[in-house]
Amino acid sequence: MNTNPNFDNTLRDIFALSLGGDDFQTWVDRYLEKYDNLTVDGYTKDPLKSNYTWQQLVASTGATPLPTWVDPESPGYEVALRSLSGATGNLPTAKQFYRFNRVIMREKLQMIQAFNGVIPAGMQEVFMGLLDESTDGLIKSYHNALVHQSDRINSTGKFTIGADNNPRGYQDVTIDFNIPTSHYDTLTGTARWFTDSDGSMATEGTASDPIQYCKDMVKKIRRTYHVYRPLEMRISNDLREAVCEHSKVRDRVARHIYRNITNDDTITALAKDIDDEEILRTFAKLIKVEKITVRDSYSYVCKPGTNEDGEKDLVEVQVENFKRTNISFMPVGNVGTIQGVKPLTIGYDPDEVAEYDGGRLILTQRAEKATHSIYIESEFAQLCVPNNVNAMFICTVTA
Repeated sequence: MNTNPNFDNTLRDIFALSLGGDDFQTWVDRYLEKYDNLTVDGYTKDPLKSNYTWQQLVASTGATPLPTWVDPESPGYEVALRSLSGATGNLPTAKQFYRFNRVIMREKLQMIQAFNGVIPAGMQEVFMGLLDESTDGLIKSYHNALVHQSDRINSTGKFTIGADNNPRGYQDVTIDFNIPTSHYDTLTGTARWFTDSDGSMATEGTASDPIQYCKDMVKKIRRTYHVYRPLEMRISNDLREAVCEHSKVRDRVARHIYRNITNDDTITALAKDIDDEEILRTFAKLIKVEKITVRDSYSYVCKPGTNEDGEKDLVEVQVENFKRTNISFMPVGNVGTIQGVKPLTIGYDPDEVAEYDGGRLILTQRAEKATHSIYIESEFAQLCVPNNVNAMFICTVTA
């Protein structure tokens, strides 16, 4: 007689155990308070659109999807270009899933099988922990994706989906928000703040002067482009650390702080002891901006590689959010809005779907009896859209 349990029912029982007596939506709502303070700096959320096509987004924001020269037989690139040009009417959609820890699941399912389908006491906390790990991870990943978008847009004026930030999805698609080309500036040669080709930022450009460059840039923004609102300068933490050690920056700041001292040797000695916070405050004051915003966030992506045991596996790789080589100037306060649609959930039972962040993120659950697995999946279609591109300025200042 076959005494093996019905694993389809068993996996559904595990769902119920994992939820701790709640339904799926109530479970996800718990994270609203936990992540209540997570925001995307400078971007506010527009109401979701029920049938907002890509063409409508392009028309309303001025965003332009740039084409890529590809082999027309390539299905990967072809799908990306169709979706971004609006032929399918879809916004760029991000998806991800967690599978309950395979080792733990296998151990517990074997135990359940040994008990002829009866779930032993004490397993609830284990499964609740697995559901918390997956739900929490998907919500943080959603927020990190929006931060990544906004930082890339604020530091480059564009959002590019490529090999660095989307190694397993479509690539080489750039969404350009049409910041005027005259609002971009690139330093070359020894005028660059640092000239190291390896990105180490250890060698100062002999003709570089970061404070004077920024001061002149702000003056140009005011006098040539007539942007009179309070401005902020944005910079990556990596570049900020290097700039705070730049000899001309320290000397200029020291001469401002110790204006009554005229001896060069004394100024040089005093400059060494000025802390970074004071340097940034004085830097902002000297170039006449309201503040300097330092972006120190990184993202991580999974890509095919080799793990610590030398085996082929998915490995996590760090990706910069705010472009290390660039600084940007923009008005203080609101930069833009987050626009998008609520993903479709047709075909799912109501108790298998939960919404987060007002429906911007959709979480679904499913059991896969063929692999004895439980999956928690996420989907969102949201895009950070700057709303004042005529007041945004991007400067590439280092190698």
